[in-house]
Amino acid sequence: MTVSNKSINPMLIEKPWGYYTDIYRPDDKKVVFKQIVVDPDGQLSNQFHKKRTEFWYIVSGEGVVTVEDFDIYVSDDDHLLIKPLERHMVKNIGVEPLVIYETQVGECDEDDIVRLSDKYGR
Repeated sequence: MTVSNKSINPMLIEKPWGYYTDIYRPDDKKVVFKQIVVDPDGQLSNQFHKKRTEFWYIVSGEGVVTVEDFDIYVSDDDHLLIKPLERHMVKNIGVEPLVIYETQVGECDEDDIVRLSDKYGR
């Protein structure tokens, strides 16, 4: 299988909570691999996705991931699976950046984010 350079060139996307870097995003968007870096006190929106599953691997930092109505405290080497339609969010509760590797599988499009609430008013 041949992969074009376009699909593997990392692209850093700044967000109010920190940033993410696309490590692998092929044109067909069936699978995406990215690094998410959440600043101290940063928080992603409470959201869900209709068309994709996400696997999160915590590289470093401390956070609270809320899936549906359950809080899960996470730190180095923790991991979790987020299924389509599951409400989820993450907050950095530590003093260092929270670093997460995320693998998305399904229809992996940034337009598939349904925000339920957001600290930053998005």
